[in-house]
Formats: sequence, structure tokens, C-alpha cells
Amino acid sequence: MKKKRKYIVLKALNNNVILAKDISLDEEIVLVGKGIGFGKRDGNVVHLNKEDIEKTFYLSDPKTKNKYEQLMKGTNRKVIGVSEEIIAIAEKEFGPLNPNIHIALADHIGFSLERIKMGLEISNPFIYEIKALYPKEYKIGEIGQGIIKDRLMFTIPESEVGFIALHIHSARENKLVIDAIQDTKFLMSLINIIEEDLSIKLDNSGLVYSRLINHLRAGINRMEEGKHIENPLLDVIKEKFIESYVLAEKIGVYINKEKNIHVLDDELGYIALHIERIKNSNI
Repeated sequence: MKKKRKYIVLKALNNNVILAKDISLDEEIVLVGKGIGFGKRDGNVVHLNKEDIEKTFYLSDPKTKNKYEQLMKGTNRKVIGVSEEIIAIAEKEFGPLNPNIHIALADHIGFSLERIKMGLEISNPFIYEIKALYPKEYKIGEIGQGIIKDRLMFTIPESEVGFIALHIHSARENKLVIDAIQDTKFLMSLINIIEEDLSIKLDNSGLVYSRLINHLRAGINRMEEGKHIENPLLDVIKEKFIESYVLAEKIGVYINKEKNIHVLDDELGYIALHIERIKNSNI
């Protein structure tokens, strides 16, 4: 017979999430598991197997515990419950996330629902970029949209799905959400340079756009990490795609100016190839 662990329910956040005290460790813990909160009242003692619990989040750090207690005081417990369910799904997909997401995501969802109640909606100007750059995070955001509708009877718009995805991505990368937004804005500025130079407007929901923005992101990540990849076609690119390479150099100058990163010719060559592909595609 499998040994069950004893917990005291401090708050039942919804049918699948409880804030509890682990009696054996004398620590507060958030537990996520199907049906573990159903019919439970504050102060109830519950006995759970490992199999009953999908995810745990111990409030061991005093600062985190204090922030979570403040969150509980100012946020509907059902909102915190859906946030924890979304985080559990994200951690199942990506592994452990930065623990700050337990505060930040619930706070964001609560604020979003308040805006919706008042008939206000903050637009998300990066929605297509988020879909292209972080498709797995966006998919979890869509799952979260369904959970929110099911538990709270609110339908959040696509813009908010994108913001949930940004929170998840930021927690994966141990970044602040504002930093993820700045990264996305920077990539958009690079694409704007290409569009203006070629006098075109890319379909930001299309494959060409997705390939381009993902290549730019990967290239900048390599440069920031000091990694170098060789481009065996560099001489051919410089000779055959002169205009595209000149535009790539323009982008390199901008990257250097904004991020103080020297863009090597090999990277410029790959950017030029993408530009050439755009010029020869049906946009």
C-alpha cells in the first residue's frame, strides 16, 4: 500500500489546486492535481499519494512566500487557481520555470479580467511575432484561454493569450516580461528596415515572415553568446546577391549601434540569403 502524505488545506483555489501546509515538512505548498480541491474547505486535512499530485510549488523562500501571501489578499483565489493550472501545464512541457511566474502570471490574469469587466482591452502589437517566435508558449496560452473560460466564465481575447505566452517564455528564459517585449520590439525594428528598403509589407502571419524573424532571433542569440558559425557560401552570396548583402550590412550596423555587437560577415551572409528569398517570393 502506497504511503499517503498529510496536508492541511489553507485555501482551496479551485477543484484542482490547493494552497496547503505539508505537515511533515511544516512548509506551505501549492498543489495541483485533478480533483484534489473538490469539496475541500479551509482547514481540512487531506491525504494524497504522489500520483494524486501533478505539480508542486513550495513557498520555502521567505520573499516568495510574502509576495504570494500579498497576492492571495488582493486577488480572487479562483484566478490564482487557473494561473497555477496553466503554470503546471507549462512546466510539464518545458520543465521548471522561474518561480516568479507564480506571482506575475496570476497578477496579470487578475488585472486583465478587471479590464475586461470594465470594457477595456489593451492591444498586443506583438501578437504575430509572439506566435512566430514562441509557438509552444502560445499554444499553452490557448490552453490557458480555455481553462479561464471553463473556470471563470470569461473569454479572454487573442491579445491576452499572447501576453500569457510572453510570461511563460520569460519564465523559461529567466527574464523579466518587459525584457522579452523589448527583444520582440527589436526584432520588429530589424524587419521594418528590410520592409522599408525593399518597399514591401510582409505578411506577418505568413511562413516567410516566421522564417525571417526566427532566423534573426537565433542569429542575435548566437552573437550575444559569442558563438560563431561559418558560412561556406559567403563569397558566392557577396558576388551574386550584392543588393541583399548591402541591406544585410545595413542591418548589421543597426544591431551594432543598438546592442554593441559586431556582426560578422558570416552572419550577414545568412541574413542576405533570407532577404534574397523574400525578394523572390510571392509576398
